[in-house]
Amino acid sequence: MGLVAAKVNLLPRDAVKTLNGFVLNVAVPCLVLSSMQRDEITAGIFDDVIWSFAAFAIVTVIIAILAILIVKPIKSIKDEDKGIYSFQIVFTNAGFMGYPLTTILFGRYALFLAIVMNIVFTLLVYSLGVIILLHKKGEKILTMAILVRILTIPFVSSVIGLIIFITGLHFPVFINDTLELMAGTLSPVAMFVVGMNLSKSKIKSLFNLPSVLLCVISLLVVPAITLGIDLLLPVSNMVLVIHVFLMAMPSPALVAILCNRYNKNARLASEGIASTTLLSLGTLSLWAFWLTQVFL
Repeated sequence: MGLVAAKVNLLPRDAVKTLNGFVLNVAVPCLVLSSMQRDEITAGIFDDVIWSFAAFAIVTVIIAILAILIVKPIKSIKDEDKGIYSFQIVFTNAGFMGYPLTTILFGRYALFLAIVMNIVFTLLVYSLGVIILLHKKGEKILTMAILVRILTIPFVSSVIGLIIFITGLHFPVFINDTLELMAGTLSPVAMFVVGMNLSKSKIKSLFNLPSVLLCVISLLVVPAITLGIDLLLPVSNMVLVIHVFLMAMPSPALVAILCNRYNKNARLASEGIASTTLLSLGTLSLWAFWLTQVFL
């Protein structure tokens, strides 16, 4: 719908910036604040919560290092675009697609673990992710300019959300209803923006060599590495299954939103989202079947 709206000039090009602002400054914070409220954690699931945090953080940092090392020497990718490819390898659509799919395939406890892992995801995507996206060759990583750009409303809301999760704070029902209503707009609006960004792309550009490489690494290699690392950690089978499944998700629509915000190549990001999402229809089915058969 976003692509058609842009093609027929139903909305002006400037609408992308407005929708970006809505997603980042309204919908994302509402999703974070609503999803990080929790029920009481019993002793039986405490270990799963701790290792969900730890495993997701450990694997994300390792994948980030590997992604930078893999993308850096590829000459067919422009230097200013390498951060986009690295970002899309490290971060997946763990929230928008992850929540409904894990619930359908693995049950409500799986959704709880997915939410726990997304707490780490949210903290890392607006800190480590922004650094990966914005870092330039020869530039120091922790510069004041980058640190200032990290302090966005989504990042601050993630920190507040983590405090809410730790303390067990709950908002009144009428506030939660409002938060959930606004959070529900996140996925369709974000994907609408992706469609508008894709309106200038050609179909063949979705499957050029860098895009195919991105798909293979994101959908097959990254979850395989995650599986290998998790097997070395004392995680339960359910934590392992959910972690690997979330890391097998396609590129997040969020990368296009962030590219628009920071004046990066949003069209390239949208092409990566489209190609990985299309191919994930097959790879996710294979991962879900194999993980269920082997570990559950």
